[in-house]
Amino acid sequence: MTIDQVTRSEVEWERWHAQREADLATEYGWLSLTGFAWLPGEPGTVDGLPGRWWASAVDAHVEADADAGITVDGKPVDGVIAATVAEAGSLDWVRVGTRRVQLLLRGGRFAVRTRDASAPTRARFDGVPTFEYDPAWVVEGRLTRWAEPRRVEVATARADLRQHVRLIGELELELAGQSHRLAVGESADGALTLIFHDATNGAETALWRTVTTGVPSADGTAEVDFNRTLNLPYAFTEFGTCPAPPSGNRIETRVTAGEKAPA
Repeated sequence: MTIDQVTRSEVEWERWHAQREADLATEYGWLSLTGFAWLPGEPGTVDGLPGRWWASAVDAHVEADADAGITVDGKPVDGVIAATVAEAGSLDWVRVGTRRVQLLLRGGRFAVRTRDASAPTRARFDGVPTFEYDPAWVVEGRLTRWAEPRRVEVATARADLRQHVRLIGELELELAGQSHRLAVGESADGALTLIFHDATNGAETALWRTVTTGVPSADGTAEVDFNRTLNLPYAFTEFGTCPAPPSGNRIETRVTAGEKAPA
């Protein structure tokens, strides 16, 4: 890169980082999480929420009186309502005052998660620390796409949950003189998603991070800008269900780029 190119890239990165912080701090963004609970198989209570909650194999239910404070589309819930959601999906289901209650399906189990604009995590947010921008962390990778995508089981941020992720191939890249082959997923626009461990984890950075590449070209090459490495939501809140890296997605060197562990 020329000096002008580096300067432009750094300015673009600064804008990207500012937008990232703004997105995190939105009223009901990831910093607003205040609760998570698996739904029981029989009607029961959920800490912090009125009504009775439960799930079957195919859907979830909540039962409440009109004066309990649970609403859907602004109208009180009076009786039993049911909803369902796809695996790994989330649904803004009901509200309790200003809190939003989402329905989730994770590992075949229904759960509810609450979001509150006045969450302490959001109130005390003062930005995300990062390593300084360094153009040396913009590298080229080459994708080897598998004949068929693979559904791979991985650990998550929760000890009581494992999930399946869809992986489409391996990205080969070189860092600090070492070659790495790392399993990647694919986003809707064709970009690659890489979740990885590296030697900074647990000290300077969270236990694992993620980066999205550019869309691969016809020959499989894709730009990987590690300056845009992100913390997954679990790094900010105990209520995340984020997938951990697939086995083998470990970079042995220190990736001193992108977001550091939240303060």
